Amino acid sequence: MSEKIIAVALDINKIPYVNNIEVIFTPGKQKIWYTSNTVSIEIPRYIKIGDAILNNLIKKFSKKSKRFDRLEFNYFAKKVSKQLKKTDYYDLIFENDQLKNQVMSKLNSRKTYRVRNSKRALSAEG
Repeated sequence: MSEKIIAVALDINKIPYVNNIEVIFTPGKQKIWYTSNTVSIEIPRYIKIGDAILNNLIKKFSKKSKRFDRLEFNYFAKKVSKQLKKTDYYDLIFENDQLKNQVMSKLNSRKTYRVRNSKRALSAEG
């Protein structure tokens, strides 16, 4: 089994440097200098408009107005899980726990692999 490492991040700058990452999944057109294989998942315009409306409503009715693109996040997690089902991988690196939980819940994989966060230790899942 080849030890293929895949990274998943909403913001590429939050992934630590790992010299043997083969694929990085990101929303939109983000590139990172140490890998040429960055898979950008395009977010449709209607998702962005829906997020803008939701963010404005939250800002208007909430005292703590924190901008969070919930629709974009869910769309990205769904597309990444579909891509991961098609590829063979050994190690996954996620930007944060929330992204890890969202993608892994949609993945439903029966094989065992290592999952890493950008700041935490390895864990075996599958």
